Amino acid sequence: MSTSYTRSATIAFLCGAALFASNSMHAQSPVEGKTAEQVYKNIQVLNGTPASELIPAMHLISASLGVTCEYCHELRKEYEDTKEPKERARAMMKMLADINKSNFGGAQMITCYTCHRGSTKPVTMVTLPLPAAKTAEAAPLLPSVDDILTKYVQALGGEQAIRKVTTRVVTATGSVPTGPGGTIPVPADVEQYQKAPNLMVDIYHAKAFTVSDGFDGTTKWNQDMQGRVADALRIDQNRAKRDDNLYESLDLKREYRSLTVSGVEKVNDRDAYLVVGSLDGDTPERLYFDTQTGLLIRKMTILPTPVGNSPFLVDYGDYRDTGSGVKAPFLIQTTPANPRTELSTSLTLRIQKIQDNVPVDDSNFVKPQPASKPPQ
Repeated sequence: MSTSYTRSATIAFLCGAALFASNSMHAQSPVEGKTAEQVYKNIQVLNGTPASELIPAMHLISASLGVTCEYCHELRKEYEDTKEPKERARAMMKMLADINKSNFGGAQMITCYTCHRGSTKPVTMVTLPLPAAKTAEAAPLLPSVDDILTKYVQALGGEQAIRKVTTRVVTATGSVPTGPGGTIPVPADVEQYQKAPNLMVDIYHAKAFTVSDGFDGTTKWNQDMQGRVADALRIDQNRAKRDDNLYESLDLKREYRSLTVSGVEKVNDRDAYLVVGSLDGDTPERLYFDTQTGLLIRKMTILPTPVGNSPFLVDYGDYRDTGSGVKAPFLIQTTPANPRTELSTSLTLRIQKIQDNVPVDDSNFVKPQPASKPPQ
């Protein structure tokens, strides 16, 4: 199930939940710091690409063309060259790299999606009938970043109430994305424990297995269904430091190098102020605040890949008082299911109960030891 809410509780929930699946089910240490050709067979175009970015790149290509992996690859023999679309894809990736290098300084401005738009046949002609022409509209008068963040904190219950929450226990239902590309959701009961300032652990109980992930204040870790424990990738470590902060709603200006109000956009039929947060050494994140309620209703995180940026959306809804005078979202939806599953996947977390300021021992957040014997 990566990736703020009072933070009060549920963004961390969401991020921990969102990042865990692919990280925990595929030990990350073997790919950290390695290139694609050092980990995978028969890499001919994306040589030098970080190994951790290869699978997200394949998922992005799949979504851009509206196909499954088997369109180019043999099942369980992905490295073999038996299908013509695979060779054509290599040629297209070279072409895109040349275009972006020659015209945009290497930035990923032109991608597979630019022309394909979810089809194997690129769009080369205007589609009729044309939509109604848009007329120029006066730019809306936008509030300042401070105004938006102040209204957000007030909508959650106010800084004083938020800081009084020092622990949080969340129970929810959701699913674990399993199988190729995370396309097979397995129902699970979910527990989350949080302790200020940034201790967090998520546990997912499926019928046949249990997996977990956590942040011990220093390191983001994952434990898979075989009991193997691995540290998350470096890029996820950086995000965990932000997302597992119980008081993130109060610390947004400190977490981002800069915040800019970019405009008003629709989020699930709601008008929302778009605030873009810049980060040192990472792609910007987009925060969407409801223009009426002031609440955070969407967060977009970008996962860089060698063939373009891959989006990850977290939508927050059904905000309720947790019983401590602080509001938190009781409905969290992620698209895709987590940042490294197929873009066609999704996940819905339905929170059943949130308990604030209950005793939570620090031992809950200690990185677990690997299972001595993998479960049968």
